[in-house]
Amino acid sequence: MIMLSKDKRAELVAKLEPLRQQVEAWRKARRPNEHMPEAFWEPATELAREYGLAPVQGILRIDYRGLQRRVSGVRLPTLPKKPLAGFVELPALPAPRRCEHTVELEDAGGRRMSVKLCGGNLAELAPLIQAFWKPGL
Repeated sequence: MIMLSKDKRAELVAKLEPLRQQVEAWRKARRPNEHMPEAFWEPATELAREYGLAPVQGILRIDYRGLQRRVSGVRLPTLPKKPLAGFVELPALPAPRRCEHTVELEDAGGRRMSVKLCGGNLAELAPLIQAFWKPGL
């Protein structure tokens, strides 16, 4: 780790000030998840080689590991950019069937029955309801 004297640090701050202002302006206008442009990394990398990683990173408030990779010359593989789709058509899904009727029965003995009828006719439940009320039939 390089320790800078007050004079060297003042010299570095003076050299970085225009870049710092550009980075701050970019931060205010950037889109979510947008990476910092390489045009900002290049001068930061050159100054980090001369003055050290930590001072440059601290003044610019940029990613330490990203600056370290660039100073050491390590390049991450980049994926080819795919064009954004302008329109994507999705097939229509069938509408979920909602139950239209719910019939709940409870007799004096505490027996319970709940029937949900989706479509159809309530009259179709009559034999089932009769069997519930008169289980001996």
